Amino acid sequence: MRALMKIRTNAKINLYLDVVDKYSDGFHQIESIFQTVTLSDTLTFYEIAKGICITTNYALLTTDERNIVFKTIKKVKDILKIDKGIHVHINKNIPMGAGLGGGSANSAGTLYGINKLWNLGLRDNNLIDIAKELGSDVPYFLKGGTQAVTGKGEKLSALIPISDIWVVLIHPPLSLSTAKVYQNPALKIRPLHRSANKYSLRFRKVIYDLQKSNWEKVIYNRLELPAFCIYPELYELKLKIKKMGFPYVGMTGSGSTFFVIVESKKQGKELIQKLNWKTHLVNTTSMAIEEL
Repeated sequence: MRALMKIRTNAKINLYLDVVDKYSDGFHQIESIFQTVTLSDTLTFYEIAKGICITTNYALLTTDERNIVFKTIKKVKDILKIDKGIHVHINKNIPMGAGLGGGSANSAGTLYGINKLWNLGLRDNNLIDIAKELGSDVPYFLKGGTQAVTGKGEKLSALIPISDIWVVLIHPPLSLSTAKVYQNPALKIRPLHRSANKYSLRFRKVIYDLQKSNWEKVIYNRLELPAFCIYPELYELKLKIKKMGFPYVGMTGSGSTFFVIVESKKQGKELIQKLNWKTHLVNTTSMAIEEL
């Protein structure tokens, strides 16, 4: 069977993540800085006569209507009354339940892929409208790069791209439920009284420090404390990395992956050799979706 298209969908890290309020519908309001990195899944698209077929190399990933790629295709087919078939094979490298946005990245990549393959002519704003219905982080993965992210995660504002930096991703063998992290009593939210279109003073300072590469003032994640309460081992891991002489370490998303900003590829490899967990040495990148 001949592949019609193959794309790479990159993961993200949260350089900064604060939870600043809670909406009446139960969703939380965030202020965050998202950054894509060169850890990726690969989506391969094949033509079939009808229906939706999802296959994968990853045994724990569902391939039925619960799968985010399946949901993405079905939503587009329903909205635009399309009767075409498509088979997507997902080659997963981004760990699941790790705070790296692998599922959202796959959803955005699928939107990109079928829009092009089926000549749908959907513009960026059309794709973003559909993406919002699929998940809070999906709109970001249509753009990627260095972005200030607010609201439920759907409000994006491009920042000056940070210079190409090396990052070590550390994946403890623990999977955290985003819902359980947000529901943990250790998450304390202090609502910020400001207009919806303005950043808090703290967030404006963080964005300024980001441009200066003042990592010690940028790296922060309010979800770390509730995650540490669920798995104290994560707190011990962070302390261990800092004691090894790597101060710029933080948890991404609701965990459980940690990222460590290092000075060079060599330093990154030195850190990896000292760890017993699964790791990846990656670069920051401006790209979220890349055709292969």
